[in-house]
Amino acid sequence: MKVFISIDLEGISGVFRSAQTDDLGSDEYRGACKLMQGDLSAALAGCADAGAGEIVVNDAHYNGDNLGINELPAHVSLISGSSPNLSMMEGVDASFDSALLVGYHAQAGAEAAVLAHTFTDIITRVAVLDPAAGEPYMTGEFGLCTAVAGAFGVPVVFTSGDDKLAAEAHNLVPEVEVAVTKTGLAREAARLRAPEVARAAIRAGVSRALTAAPKPAPLDWNGRVLQVTFSSPANCDLAAGCPTVKRLDGTTIEIVARDYLSTWKTFVAAATLAGS
Repeated sequence: MKVFISIDLEGISGVFRSAQTDDLGSDEYRGACKLMQGDLSAALAGCADAGAGEIVVNDAHYNGDNLGINELPAHVSLISGSSPNLSMMEGVDASFDSALLVGYHAQAGAEAAVLAHTFTDIITRVAVLDPAAGEPYMTGEFGLCTAVAGAFGVPVVFTSGDDKLAAEAHNLVPEVEVAVTKTGLAREAARLRAPEVARAAIRAGVSRALTAAPKPAPLDWNGRVLQVTFSSPANCDLAAGCPTVKRLDGTTIEIVARDYLSTWKTFVAAATLAGS
């Protein structure tokens, strides 16, 4: 069994304020990275319980230099650094049986969600449109990244984060296994589960997810349109220069591509350029 893990920081057990996720090099940031390593170890233990033989981990937070390679077992490889290609999902391909999204968070604007945002703080909303359906679907990083895995035919079977992330994940993929690491009270306030309790839930949830049958279907967003709204027209000015991007108004762009991987790569480029 081959498993892909994308791990973020905001949904990790014990993490609840921006100093832990944004203040690079600070004691709080380093402490949060240790918590991140602990949640990853729990997920890897769940993979071992399920019989996974090969695991690839993507360090998906900020610059991608939060995890120590010396802490990982020999059958686990680590993708570090900022990838301009698939970003948080760099390394996933059709050879994987399942994908796990560990330490994820709710989308921008979610109420009482810990450190909620979508890819960057300058994005206020991402809507997914199915040309055949009409009504847009609001999404965050869980949906965006689950669709990247789905583009390769890989199902996302597990995620962990706060209770708002859990609701968001179940709304999109009802069968996905979720471990709740905390209950959000405000953007920077939470009722935290003890790390050992949260990690026990992660380990058990990963094992159940990888051995469950049938697994959730891979998420197929081919042909979908993304509408991305920025907090400022200045950000939108920069993003609107990307290929396949259409500007809708002062703060919103639309991304149209033939396949979702192209849509995702354009989204990453536009978001990165907008924040430059």
